[in-house]
Amino acid sequence: MAGLKSNNLLLSSSIQYVINVCMTVPALLYVDRWGRRPTLLIGAVLMATFLFANGGILASYGHYAGPQGVDNTPEASWEVSGAPSKGLIACSYLFVASYAPTWGPVSWIYPPELYPLRVRGKAVALATSGNWAFNFALGYFVPPAFVNIKWQTYIVFGVFCVSMFVHVFFMFPETAGKTLEEVEDLFMDPHGLRYIGTPAWKTRITTKRVALLERGEVDPEKHSAYHNESSPDRDSGKGTARTSNPV
Repeated sequence: MAGLKSNNLLLSSSIQYVINVCMTVPALLYVDRWGRRPTLLIGAVLMATFLFANGGILASYGHYAGPQGVDNTPEASWEVSGAPSKGLIACSYLFVASYAPTWGPVSWIYPPELYPLRVRGKAVALATSGNWAFNFALGYFVPPAFVNIKWQTYIVFGVFCVSMFVHVFFMFPETAGKTLEEVEDLFMDPHGLRYIGTPAWKTRITTKRVALLERGEVDPEKHSAYHNESSPDRDSGKGTARTSNPV
């Protein structure tokens, strides 16, 4: 669509892959410090921005390339050239640079942290299979979408990213630095929302305390006592049941 051919097309694709790999490194180093929620929320905003930008560039400066498409490729149904084509490529690179340190790695990190041990294996397997199933569906959807709705395809995916932001803000609790027991307590908070527990937007990052525990600078017994005191159900009957001795 941007008018690239042969070697230029190969070079632009290679640059995209390099950006993807390089921008994943910051996430590997700092994702625990950033937290899961801020990383996903910022990633959704940035990706939506560049998708809408691509759609706007194609709608404003592009034109229909005919039923045969660009270079006899029907899927390349919309053509843009000159400076707008460079803007299109730049926004595509920026989209990849936004995805690589945010939704790329965190979508694999988050599911294992979310579920209790009794269902963790099955839940993560289901999340992984769902990920690949939607990737498969995406591969079938995009080519005919570019043929039929052309540049509006970018708008569709931009709306998806906006929906992702709303979904994460209201439904994804922060899990960074929390033990599996602490994450489970978020969903079982008797003072929280019904069927949800502690509202996701009220959860916070607690990586510092866990880092000290991993380095052996915090007594595990004191950590356990702290967890029991700070548990959301400490004043409920369930919290009493946890600490009472069985008869």
